[in-house]
Amino acid sequence: MKRKILAMLLCLVTVAGTVAGCGNVGANTTDNSNDSATEEQITVSDSTTEEENVENDATTEETTGKVEFANDKLMNLDLSVIEGYEEAAKKATGIDVTIVTSPDTASYQTSIQQSIHEESAPGLFTWWGGYQLQTLVENGLVEDLTEVWKNYITPAGVAEGVAEAFTYDGKIYAAPYNVNYNMILYNKEVFKNVGVEEPQTFDEFLDACEKIKAAGITPIAFKNDSWAGFIWFQALIASYEPQLFQDLCDGTASYTDERVVEVMNIWQGMIDKGYFTQPIAITDMEKMIATGEIAMMLEPNKEIATLVNNYGMVSGETLDAFVLPSMNGGKKIIFFETVPICVAKASTDKESALKALENWYDPEFQTYIYQNIGMANTSKVEITDPTYKRTLEYASDEENIGLMLRFYENTPGDIRDVVLNELMRFELGDGTIDEVLNTMEKAAQDYWQSAE
Repeated sequence: MKRKILAMLLCLVTVAGTVAGCGNVGANTTDNSNDSATEEQITVSDSTTEEENVENDATTEETTGKVEFANDKLMNLDLSVIEGYEEAAKKATGIDVTIVTSPDTASYQTSIQQSIHEESAPGLFTWWGGYQLQTLVENGLVEDLTEVWKNYITPAGVAEGVAEAFTYDGKIYAAPYNVNYNMILYNKEVFKNVGVEEPQTFDEFLDACEKIKAAGITPIAFKNDSWAGFIWFQALIASYEPQLFQDLCDGTASYTDERVVEVMNIWQGMIDKGYFTQPIAITDMEKMIATGEIAMMLEPNKEIATLVNNYGMVSGETLDAFVLPSMNGGKKIIFFETVPICVAKASTDKESALKALENWYDPEFQTYIYQNIGMANTSKVEITDPTYKRTLEYASDEENIGLMLRFYENTPGDIRDVVLNELMRFELGDGTIDEVLNTMEKAAQDYWQSAE
């Protein structure tokens, strides 16, 4: 099948922000981030009409029977993988899906931004969540998918909490290309040998850390990525009070709030007691978890495949997962990251795109994606890995566990970048709690005041 490649454009977008993770998805791996998407405003074309803002019903409009799917997460994969994806998508949806890739993230962003107002825009395209998606929504460039979610996506087993990441003013404007859930992955043999079990309360978690440390094993891994400081920050804040985390992201709570200070002191105490490694590379983390030199890591569930395939851990036997307990007896919180699939409102293929999404989460298609790309988005996928399956079960337990979009996408970039830098300073011992929180709060105040 002839491949369509998005051409490099003369005027490339300057990529804003810090790098949030890798840009490609390979076999048995899952992209874990939103690759530093530009947050530059996308304006509405003068040709946008009132009629284009009218909600469309994919079941009543005529489709072209084909759709281009612009995807920046399948760059540089073997042609056979892409063609297999297309074939499986067509079988599931009845729509002829053509994957459109790009040589790099910057050219991809530029191509979408310059075509999104035109009929030639790809019907389906991957984008970036949080404020980047909000920009498209506010400018009327993407279709409302609320009814598609109600009638097709939620019944297919996609966790309802995921929809909140794509919701603005009560309407849903994207579907998940992938969903990764942050879990505490742990070495079961270490737990068994030390004599601890999965903690059900935060006190039990701290007690487990103390026993593991006393046995000469470092309880928790710290990753040395410059953007990764928010992983434990968000986890501990939400463990203390989930609403406090969201209020920080929305600008309705201060980073110098006494509750934030209390959480930071708890975190500092864990560091002082030697519960964390010094910041280390992800590959070292993986190796040391597998060898039992480290007991736990807080990472997306995509890491399960890496630990099993590359480091010889046995899922369900030497490797398992749990959710960080609440400090105050409330719901446990799972942070997730997700890449949105959007439907371009101006595209000629719009109706075909909407029609395709009706069956995009068909269990057979999603199982194919899981087996060949390493992503599982629904609870109805046939999962063979017991630890990975368990993470999906956790995510679907709405009674006991809440889902929250991670800090990286949930926070305006101008604030986020400062927070990430300050948290890294804190982790390295280069800044006191008061210093880093005051700097973070100043960045937040500057942003929200300018946004008024």
